[in-house]
Amino acid sequence: MNKSNENRLSMLHAVLAVCTKYTATWTGVLGYKKAQDELVVNVGSIVAASAVQETNMKGAALDKRFKRQAMTVKTVEVARAVFAYAEDIGDLVLREKMNLSPNDLNRKRDAVVQALAQGVRDVANGLIASLGDYGLVAADITALQAAIDAYANVVSAPRNAAVVRKGATAEIDTLMKDSMKILNNRMDKLMPEFETSAPEFFQEYFAARIIVDNGGAQSEPIALAA
Repeated sequence: MNKSNENRLSMLHAVLAVCTKYTATWTGVLGYKKAQDELVVNVGSIVAASAVQETNMKGAALDKRFKRQAMTVKTVEVARAVFAYAEDIGDLVLREKMNLSPNDLNRKRDAVVQALAQGVRDVANGLIASLGDYGLVAADITALQAAIDAYANVVSAPRNAAVVRKGATAEIDTLMKDSMKILNNRMDKLMPEFETSAPEFFQEYFAARIIVDNGGAQSEPIALAA
């Protein structure tokens, strides 16, 4: 949530707190009650959207990094065994295909590193009967495939989190505009009815309606309704 909307949300909470304090004063004014009820729903939706918006994208990125690292480690382990096998049988083409280091894989883009890992797995799987003497068994091939699949499942997670965050931001903006419209065009306009009959409510309402920035300065003064 941007700073402007944070300031407005603080103001909305303050206004609703005043309204709750003086419920008995305005509840019989049906137009005011309807507007206040709508504002309560809006604020609840803004808070919910804010929680989505603030979802920790670092968590998705960290999970992706860990799973990529696990896949890289297992890929290099398998590739080195196949490399040694290729060296022994004099297959230089296969040897060079398996000549991979962690740095080689770390420099590759997401889709490329996944494809390389899958290629190593598929080659090793085809040679598994010959790789026992090089410390590689079927369980290693299964483990590498599991690491590849786990990485594939999270490779787009940070981007997806960003898309969700963008949607929540747009929702907050829409809800905030509607909330300000409720205040400016409905609740504020009905407040003069309470200026004489409930002066404490009137004064506290408009004190709450002042939007204050995070530094404590008044950013959007609200004139008392005429």
